[in-house]
Amino acid sequence: MEEDKSNEFQNVENINSSARSTENVLEDKVSESNKSSGCKFPTAYTILVLIELIFFILTYIIPKGKFDTIEYSDNKFIIKSYNKTDLIRNATEDVLKEYEIKIPLANFIDGYIKGAISIPNTYQKIQGENKNIFSVFVYPIKGLIDSCGIAFFLFVLGGSINILIEMNALSAGIAALGRVTKGREFILLILVLVITSFGGTTFGFMEEVLPFYPILIPIFMKSGFDCLLGMGGLFLGSMMGCMFSTVNAFSVVIASYSAGINFVDGIYFRLVCLALGDILAILYLYFYYLRIKKDMTKSVVYNIRQELEDKYLKEDKDEKVNDEEENLLLKEKNEDKQNKFTWQQKLGLIILMIGFGVMIYGVLALNWWFEHMTAVFLIAAIIFMFLYQQGEQKGIDVFIKGAGEFVGVSIVIGLARGINITLDEGNISDSILNAMINLIDGFPKVLFAILMLLIFIFLGFFIQSSSGLAVLSMPVFAPLADNANCSRTVVINAYMMGQYLIGFIAPTGICLIALQLVGIPYNYWIKFIWPYLLICFIFLIGLIIVNAVFFGDIS
Repeated sequence: MEEDKSNEFQNVENINSSARSTENVLEDKVSESNKSSGCKFPTAYTILVLIELIFFILTYIIPKGKFDTIEYSDNKFIIKSYNKTDLIRNATEDVLKEYEIKIPLANFIDGYIKGAISIPNTYQKIQGENKNIFSVFVYPIKGLIDSCGIAFFLFVLGGSINILIEMNALSAGIAALGRVTKGREFILLILVLVITSFGGTTFGFMEEVLPFYPILIPIFMKSGFDCLLGMGGLFLGSMMGCMFSTVNAFSVVIASYSAGINFVDGIYFRLVCLALGDILAILYLYFYYLRIKKDMTKSVVYNIRQELEDKYLKEDKDEKVNDEEENLLLKEKNEDKQNKFTWQQKLGLIILMIGFGVMIYGVLALNWWFEHMTAVFLIAAIIFMFLYQQGEQKGIDVFIKGAGEFVGVSIVIGLARGINITLDEGNISDSILNAMINLIDGFPKVLFAILMLLIFIFLGFFIQSSSGLAVLSMPVFAPLADNANCSRTVVINAYMMGQYLIGFIAPTGICLIALQLVGIPYNYWIKFIWPYLLICFIFLIGLIIVNAVFFGDIS
């Protein structure tokens, strides 16, 4: 009997040894393949610099032009025209009619429209001077200065989380959550996607989702997912929510009021679209999950999984030893350690969750922005330092180390914002917009709706600011819907669908920032997301046609 057990054990060991040998051979082949290619895909920094250089060259090629603008301030309208003195008029409905702006005066007075908006039919070519090549290096700096709010938010958040990591609070919490969700890992992914989708549709949960990546991705990886699935649950949920915004002040609200309609117009249609969109995203992730569960070599990031595991599962890697008995004892000891939460670890995680709750409430109810959110996590960091119990100097060192890991992400943010500044200061943003207007004017309803979707996909690549694109485009695009006998809600929906669809891959938006934070190269993300983009594009074409045919009549 003992010999049978010994033989059985030996057979299992032979199988395991064979499996390990096969895996090692496969890894060697992948490694040799990577080396033989002789080149690597450019980093996010290089991609953004190249795009900015291309756009800078376009400022020499595309004719410069500007729309006149109108801005509300203290019951006055300020009308600005290129190379003319600003005209100040009393804020009345008659002034809006005179300038063919079909937006109720109340939308300006109540503060729904902030900043200058374009005046329809006022585009003119201008003779602005071309910027010198030195501007290519100045614009990213301006972009970083403009984006310093989110940069400091990430610094403080990164430092706060790093203190929890040093306390082993996150690893203990992850282990506990892993035990609770064992066997139901994909349900956790669905829950994350639905929650982030809700955040996206209500208050534009995009930049705010960034801190969740380093927290949740280790949970998914320990559950047997690859890094892309963890990122997909967060990113796809956020983007689908924003794509079908219902009460999001940064997109549907400002766009609707800029178009002269109430944001509740079409809200039920968008709710149905949101539910269908979430189902589509969940199905895509589920089929990918089934594929890699069956064969992990099918993972898009399989040949860089070692780097990702070193980044997110370093503690697990360090625990591996060669001796089988020692490894077993160490594993049991580690499990006992993870099963016992210290009160400091528990309190630290509770405070972290409270911090996120306060942040979300502040954004929704108190009009908070990044300076307020940063202050919340600065307070949390101070509390974490006391819980850490390693002294002031050690606590500060750990905080600064964590903050330093977000420097690269902040540079990516500045480079992306610099691209928008290149277009604005090169005076070609309005020229691109005017060309799109001339393209669609006078088309029938259904064709108009489809072309609007395509145009906003195109414009979204250049302008990834949802509020910026809304204020720039709605006053001049919305009246064209009247000519096509089409509701202006169709324009609003096309704007959101188009901008956020291209947002999945646009280097000028949140995409590269998230990838830089997670540690996934851009080309791997493209390989993962392009089938979904194609499916989603067909899905959106169908939705916009339904919108135009059944819900697109002028009310």
